[in-house]
Formats: sequence, C-alpha cells, structure tokens
Amino acid sequence: MGKLICAVDIGNSNITVGIYKKNQKPQIINSFRLSSDMMKTEDEYAVLILDILKLFQIPKDDIEGFCISSVVPPLQGTFENLVKKYFSHSKLVVVGPGVKTGIHVIYNPPTDVGADRVANAVGAWEKYAKNMKPKKPIVVVDFGTAITFDCISQKGEYIGGAIFPGIYLAVESLFKKTAKLPSILVKKPDEVIGKSTSHSIQSGIVYGYASMVDGMIEKISQEMGNEVFSIATGGYSRLIASLCKKISCVDETITLDGLFFIYMKNV
Repeated sequence: MGKLICAVDIGNSNITVGIYKKNQKPQIINSFRLSSDMMKTEDEYAVLILDILKLFQIPKDDIEGFCISSVVPPLQGTFENLVKKYFSHSKLVVVGPGVKTGIHVIYNPPTDVGADRVANAVGAWEKYAKNMKPKKPIVVVDFGTAITFDCISQKGEYIGGAIFPGIYLAVESLFKKTAKLPSILVKKPDEVIGKSTSHSIQSGIVYGYASMVDGMIEKISQEMGNEVFSIATGGYSRLIASLCKKISCVDETITLDGLFFIYMKNV
C-alpha cells in the first residue's frame, strides 16, 4: 500500500481520523470518527484505532507519520502518548507554535487560534486559493460543536473570524433550559412557519442558522472589500449549505486535508 499519513483532528465532541497516501496532493483512502472522551487512556484509544486499521486492512507499519490538531489539551497528550507508544516508528507533527503552515496568522495573540482553525485555513489556501484566478478572500464555515468562521486574505493571511454556538449546543440548550420544549431531530422542515412545537424548533434551527451564515458571509465580504469564496465543512454542513445562497462549496475533509499539508511542510 505504500507509506501513509494519519491526520487526527481532536474536537470537543468527536475525533476525526483520515488516512492519506503520501502524495503531493491529498488523497484520502479511509476516514473514521471516535467520540472525544477525556477518561479514555492512550491504550484504550490505541485498541480502537488498531482494530479499525485491521478492518481497513492497513498494516500499522505503513503509517509513516501523524499530524494532530486538538482543541482538547488532555486528549492531545493522550494521542501524543499513543503515537509514541504504539507507532514509535512514525513521525509526529502537532499543530502549534513553531510548526510550519505556510499561513501568516494575524490574531491577538496568534496562539489563541484553535489548531483546527489553522488546519482549515491551510486546507483552504492549498486546495482552492493557489489556483484561483483572480484570487478571492476565503471563508471556511466549520459546523462543529461551535460554528467557526475562518477568514483567509488573498495574501494567504489568517486574519480572524467569528465563533457561534453550534447547532447541537443550541438544540440541547433549548431542551435542557426550558420547561416544555422537546428535544428534536435536526432536519429541514418543509415550511419556515412551524405548525407544531417540534416543527417550529426545526425551522428556527435550520432556517435560522442558514440565514445567519448567509448574513455573516455578506458582512465579512463587505469588511474584506471583496466577494469571498466560502467553504462549508463539519457535521451539519451539507444540510445548512443546501439552504444558503452564499456558500460556494461543501468540503467535508478540508480540516484533515489541511493537516496533510501541514505534515508535508514539516517533514
């Protein structure tokens, strides 16, 4: 199978793992998700990962290296220990200070930018901006536990963005903090005007977030002085993007692709 690179994005709710061929361009051959659990040890996560690699018929010795981004510090340590213990032959790159990204971060302070947001910016710049004529600013809208907007200038600078509570957080908050509102399945209702309580919540969440995304992209475009190229990624990206006028494309692997590019720049 040849040498492979394992990209690991550790989020607050899920850990997303992508297995890539070591090429000049990202070629993902398998991906999977694990739940984020700070109580799990490196040994428990190793069992899960090694079993999944066996399921995919990927020898662990084919994994040349790992690139990890994390917004959960304890789990970052867990995975660093996992790689050192069970993949001792593999190189390890952890997104953070001193790591080459090819992106200039303009933020106060730069270290406050989440590693996943840096990976989004790198993925967007390498996959889309380099061949874009004329170049446009790029915005990555990531539908995770939090919804983040990551803004990249035409010069390849990460210039900031915005952070919103994610869709799951909003639904859970309504259910837990109100006496009579039920928990609902997040899906697109046929009509904006809800005819029942569940329908009304679905409308507010789905159409409301879609309107928010369109409104934010429009305001960001105005502030950047140019129409932006906008990329949606993350759990609810396809659902919400289908109702947005301002989303240019959906790219569900852009964070992992960014980690692939970061790995290649550092080894």
